[in-house]
Amino acid sequence: MSVRNVKFNDANFDVETREGLSVVCFEDPRALECRKESVLVEQAASSIAEWVKMGNCDIENCPKLAERFRVTSIPTILIIKDGKEVERLTGFRHEKALIKHLQKHL
Repeated sequence: MSVRNVKFNDANFDVETREGLSVVCFEDPRALECRKESVLVEQAASSIAEWVKMGNCDIENCPKLAERFRVTSIPTILIIKDGKEVERLTGFRHEKALIKHLQKHL
């Protein structure tokens, strides 16, 4: 099991998500719910036995990405496989639910 933490932004997003499984949390780091969700997503990604890139995308610092993916509420989690969005989760999720969503895309 291996998680590589990435700070996603407008400039590196396409390169970082081009291959493999990536989990992107669109968030506002000042929001308590977003901070809690970030920790749970990292724990969930760490618990599956595959290589996963995981990172956050502060919506204020990534306006082009938020617009591109039509993020209208936070937290929003995108699961991206080989450069394509395969699932979107909106709102707070518990770790066990996140694990189930990630395992579907391995």
